[in-house]
Amino acid sequence: MKKIIDNKIYDTDNCDLLFSYFTIVEHPLMFFPSSYVEHEAKIFKTKKGTYLRYIGRAKDTGWEDKNELTIISKDKFKEILIDLNEIEVYEKEFGKLEEG
Repeated sequence: MKKIIDNKIYDTDNCDLLFSYFTIVEHPLMFFPSSYVEHEAKIFKTKKGTYLRYIGRAKDTGWEDKNELTIISKDKFKEILIDLNEIEVYEKEFGKLEEG
């Protein structure tokens, strides 16, 4: 996917895919409270070190896919990995964690 963000072109075909997971996305409904749906998400890293999050297809087929690309901070990526307990991915990207 290609997208212009802050007057720069980002192309996921030219990035390294670091991690894939499912995330919960809010879907506002017109007459009802919002629904929350799982979507496939991928974290990419550009050659210049920028982290990108792509949110794509909905896990349930009845919902619209997102097809959304955004820049995320290094700290946000770390937070995602910690929340999902992805130790191997964390240590591969950021180095060995200290044992407690």
